[in-house]
Amino acid sequence: MTAARVAAAECPDVPRPAGRPRDAVLDAAILDATLSVIAERGYQALTMAAVAERAGASKPALYRRHDSKERLVMAALARIADGPDPDLPDETRAALTLLLSETARAVGTPGGLTIMGSLLAQESRDPALLAAFRLAIVEPRHRVVEAVLRRGIDRGEIAADVDLDAVDAMLFGAVLARATLGLPLDGTWAERVVAVAWRAMRPTP
Repeated sequence: MTAARVAAAECPDVPRPAGRPRDAVLDAAILDATLSVIAERGYQALTMAAVAERAGASKPALYRRHDSKERLVMAALARIADGPDPDLPDETRAALTLLLSETARAVGTPGGLTIMGSLLAQESRDPALLAAFRLAIVEPRHRVVEAVLRRGIDRGEIAADVDLDAVDAMLFGAVLARATLGLPLDGTWAERVVAVAWRAMRPTP
């Protein structure tokens, strides 16, 4: 289960799609328009009117789906995070590679890094928004990664004394570092990063 779907199950404040088939195209257009406006103008300049205009929707239709700017943004972010939902591979290393690849896909979405930076810049102006972002997007992914690592420890694939928080930070912080440098996040990049970390995590013979 992806982080966004975990969040939707556990956090009642995370917006859910309207769900009616005939509205699916407009739902997607609204969320895509939200991300596009944030990427171009930043969160502070985002308005419901701008989103409605870009999505080709009326303001009443927009407000029926998302009753505030904050909830609209959280739904749009969940759209970035919520990619294909395959079952994680049983093997720990393969599971970590898939999770890292999915994170890289989200950050590598056009405007993804700009959107994240815009939200982080709201910490002093709107700490509740940033807290909601962490609760809905960051924390669920962190729990999934921790569960995968603990399973690896139980199976003897990973050393029992590994610092799980440090591993999480090294793997997924690498995504932001590479994106900041403007380097590609595709190809075998995730496999290479996990391979380096995997050697450090393995039990000592």
